[in-house]
Amino acid sequence: MSMKKVFAASVVATALTTSVVGAVSAAPVTKPVASTTQIPTFTINGNQVIVRSLVKNGETLIAVRDVIKAIGAQAEIVNGATVIQLNGHTVSLQNKSKQLEVDGTKVNLNQPVVIIGGTSYVALRPLVSSVGGTIGLRNGQLEISTIALIEGAENPRFAGANQMIVSKNDDQGRSDYLVNTATGKYELLLTSEGGSDLVVSPSGNQAAYTNAEGAVYVIDLKTKASRLITSDTSIKPELVWSADESSIYFLQGDKGSVIANLNLADGSIKKLVEDKVDYKEHLNVSVSGKRFVYTVTTLGKVTSDATNVDEDNVSIDFSANQQQLFSYNNGADKPEAVKLTTSTDDKVFIYSVDGQKAYYVSVRSEDGNASLMSVDTSQKPVTVYNEHDVEQAVLSGGTLYVLVAQDEKNSVILSIDTVTGQQSKLYTVSSDVSSIVVTGSQMAIVENGRVLVQAGGSWKPVTK
Repeated sequence: MSMKKVFAASVVATALTTSVVGAVSAAPVTKPVASTTQIPTFTINGNQVIVRSLVKNGETLIAVRDVIKAIGAQAEIVNGATVIQLNGHTVSLQNKSKQLEVDGTKVNLNQPVVIIGGTSYVALRPLVSSVGGTIGLRNGQLEISTIALIEGAENPRFAGANQMIVSKNDDQGRSDYLVNTATGKYELLLTSEGGSDLVVSPSGNQAAYTNAEGAVYVIDLKTKASRLITSDTSIKPELVWSADESSIYFLQGDKGSVIANLNLADGSIKKLVEDKVDYKEHLNVSVSGKRFVYTVTTLGKVTSDATNVDEDNVSIDFSANQQQLFSYNNGADKPEAVKLTTSTDDKVFIYSVDGQKAYYVSVRSEDGNASLMSVDTSQKPVTVYNEHDVEQAVLSGGTLYVLVAQDEKNSVILSIDTVTGQQSKLYTVSSDVSSIVVTGSQMAIVENGRVLVQAGGSWKPVTK
């Protein structure tokens, strides 16, 4: 559920006004009076600030000077009017006037701008909305945001507390931005062309990526400085951080045949698995770095009549086109790949913590729900969840977070403990939610292209 726009329905506006009155004035509601009261619980763009305010005729008025400073707007006096500029908007107001001029258009006020003690006060909601801001009420406190959110962002992933990386693609390549999830404020982090996505480290302090030639870089998300780790030009389709962040595991080669390890201290590369099995994908590495879970895709068999090749007598046996899960214990005396699955269903969202037991979503070709499954070396898949159609699964720590389609209008986000199997319903969201992002206690959803984060029991947009 996104934050309400400032011009919300009158019933919402009335409810908010009543809450503010209760917070700042002890006067009986049957007889509105004006009283100047400081409110330290205003949250403006993620920061708690003191803004002088008063309640007059049941409406909250705020000190113009205080708000201009809090939102970081530019302001000047032109012909006796205060002209405010922010987010491409220009707002003009005059003392004792019952109108604002917003981008050249007159906006009526319920009561005029007043002067008290040499300070101008104006109605809160019209002023905030006029600069493209929004107002919400959370935990009894007003939250005001006037930061212009980034538009058209994709591929959100958390990068430490209250930070997220999102990407935008165009003809010139990809731009990655670091977004403050508390305020929506963003800054350009990296521009690249032909490189890999940024893969965030477990601590959220670093991110790794390859350039178009295959060289590996690590960027410090605090200083924004990148450093070259290796100039090796082999194709590296997947990067996976080690638990201690001292190295990066990756699949190597255009067919993902090799599992290798890159030492971040000296840039050395060591091949760990070289079994000449092509088309490895979805690499998972255990905390110890000894065990791996991945998928292997076998392609359809091409057959032909050798005497009539020119006549296109060629056929493909697609029944051989399958994807199976494997585990590999590199710490064993005789390391070898162990097949975990044998079924012909499509397998997506593959996760493993220990390199032995794996979780995945099974998408069957016949009718029936996509199901969340687990499997180990017994080769006996176990159904973890199949009550509703599973749209996505994410493993964070020891908990699975599952997005399921409850009905045509609603989806549900569940948590499932991988140890006890206990299931909990966390949130009901719109069926327009296409994916979830989870890291630790932080959760976000993507809905109609927007990214919203969970904050205080509600969904707050950080992109638009």
